[in-house]
Amino acid sequence: MKKFFLKSRFLIVAFSLIVVSLYITSCQTDEVVSEEDATTKTETTTSKSAPSIPFNPDFRPPNIPNPPMIDEHCVVRLAYLSYLERCPENAGVVNYWIGVLRRDKFGGLAVGFISSPEANQRWNHRYNAFLHRNHITSNDIAKKVYIAYRGLLLREPDVNGGRYWTNILNTRNLLAVANGIGNSPEFRRRLARISTECINAANRCTY
Repeated sequence: MKKFFLKSRFLIVAFSLIVVSLYITSCQTDEVVSEEDATTKTETTTSKSAPSIPFNPDFRPPNIPNPPMIDEHCVVRLAYLSYLERCPENAGVVNYWIGVLRRDKFGGLAVGFISSPEANQRWNHRYNAFLHRNHITSNDIAKKVYIAYRGLLLREPDVNGGRYWTNILNTRNLLAVANGIGNSPEFRRRLARISTECINAANRCTY
């Protein structure tokens, strides 16, 4: 009888040790998974907020290619499609903006479209959704900077880049923002494909 109790006690102790060992192993596994999840979330957040801030911004008018690679009519047509998401309504408005382009160059044309009431209305809903999604306000990224990104780079700003150009807008002016973004490597890459954009725009628009 005594041997039976001793054997039972030994089994209980052994079983307890196994349970404790399994519990500790489970906790350690959970901690490793949690650390991996935290690392993944940190890397995702970092990649999403990667800055697009120029080291030495160039505020001079961008060097737009000359015909036949690109012409004034194409520039105006692409401005309508990029900033307003529509084609020009008639030849008269195209000629008006060609006049602005000749007189005020690339920056003047960009400022005119960015500042237009139609662009302001066109992007209003998506701009507010962008602010809400990133938990920021118009003090962080101005609507004109948002429109500049949409018109010039065909995308929303990243938060750090948008803040940088909003500071340029506040300390300099909208022309500096347009020229600065227009001289960015990203916009130059768009220019390298501009002949294809011109062909597509010509096929899409009457004027």
